This record gives sequence, structure tokens and C-alpha cells, in this order.
Amino acid sequence: MPTLFGRKGKEEEVDNAAPLGDEQKELEEDVSFLQKEDKASVRKVISEVKETIREATKASLRDVKLLEEGRCPNCGRKTRQFLFTRVCEYCGWSSFITPKKGHVTIHLRNGGTVESHTVFRTIQGDVLGITDDVVRVRVPQDNIGYIEYVWTDDEIAERREQLRRGKLVVCDWCGREAQWDEYVAVTYVAFGKEQEKFVFCSERCKQAFQKQYPTRIHRNCYERPCEGCDECIKRYPDEETWEKLEEKPARPEDKK
Repeated sequence: MPTLFGRKGKEEEVDNAAPLGDEQKELEEDVSFLQKEDKASVRKVISEVKETIREATKASLRDVKLLEEGRCPNCGRKTRQFLFTRVCEYCGWSSFITPKKGHVTIHLRNGGTVESHTVFRTIQGDVLGITDDVVRVRVPQDNIGYIEYVWTDDEIAERREQLRRGKLVVCDWCGREAQWDEYVAVTYVAFGKEQEKFVFCSERCKQAFQKQYPTRIHRNCYERPCEGCDECIKRYPDEETWEKLEEKPARPEDKK
């Protein structure tokens, strides 16, 4: 573990990867200077970094949970899942997968092309062409006509099967597999301190489950909506919350 703020055990340490080469040397010199002149400033910076990481982690967890529910991490609306792309038709958010077996072709405005294993768009809009984990080319945004993703037939077939399996749910009562596009009933209940989610292949299985596993009277999860309830630690937004979100959309133009 590299120690940038003095001797181990006495000063603060950095437990993540440090910059390389001259940048690391300059950083160590800057930190050493601050450590001598103003130790409080160093502690404040470290505290700010930790807080930034903590907030970023919370935001990432939120996005993951929304995506698990098939929701857009930007606006919370339902997304459409295509083979290699997920799109929110409401706000335009999208995520996509680049080919692993195929390649990406950058078509330039002058008619030329550049092939890479994958591409990454920088915040400035330029595109980095990456092959074997090495940035081979950087194409300015103004020179890009369009980007073509070239998939192999095997990769497409593999992805179709992966999505098919991903849409399967196992009924928490009878154990039968069902597709999400079939009828799937969902209920949220807290038998302990945390909210749990159960899915069923039919309303009949849902009712049988609720009859077999009643909740405490004062909590009454089966009849009481999760919204506004503080009897347990929430892990999922209930269906009523999603429905209200969709009934009262907050369009981007409404915020202007």
C-alpha cells in the first residue's frame, strides 16, 4: 500500500492506485508541502474525497437497483431492452454493449474508416479506438461520420439466449418458470426488518403464499401500500409508486 502522507502508522494513507511516473512524484511533493504547512487542509481534502466516493457509491447502487427493475436511472420510467441496447423512450437515456467477438468501425467524414475492438467517447466528444486494452487512435468529433458495430452471428445468437434466460422468473410458491411477458404477480412483504420481493406465476399462487405466510396484523404488508409505511427498511419501490411516477411525468421541458 503506497504511503503518500508520511510514515505508515502516523499519517494518512491512500489505499487506491496512485498516479504513475512524474505525476506521482509531483503529487508526493505537493502533499509533503501541505503536510508541513497545513495538516488540517490535507485532512479536509481526504475527508472530501471519501465523501465524494461515498456519494458516488450510493448513486451507483441506486442506478443498479433501477436497472434491475427495468427502469431508467435518469427518470425512473420503464426502459426497452433490445439485444445489445437498453433505451428509455421517454428521456432518451440509453446504454449499449460493444462487440466482444466482432469489432467497431469508425466511419470518417472524408470516407475513410478506422477499425477498433471497442470505442469510448470522451467528455469532449472525441472517440478513442481501443484494441487489446490499448488506445490506438483518437478521432476528433468533427471528423466522425458514424460508428458501426459489427457483431458476429454467434454473438447475436448467444445474446438472444442470454436475454431469454434473463426474462425467466421462478414462482416463489410453486417453483414454475415463467416469462416476464406472461402474467407475473408481485408482492412486497417484510417478515423481518427488511422489505422482500416475491414473484408468482399467477394470482392463485400469490394468494396461496399470502394465506400460508400471514404478516403481523399491525404491519399488514399484503393490504397496506409500501408508500408512506415506515414499519421496515425499504429495498424496493412498490408498483403503486411506479404507477404514480408514470401518471405524473416530469418531462425535461417542464423543468425549464
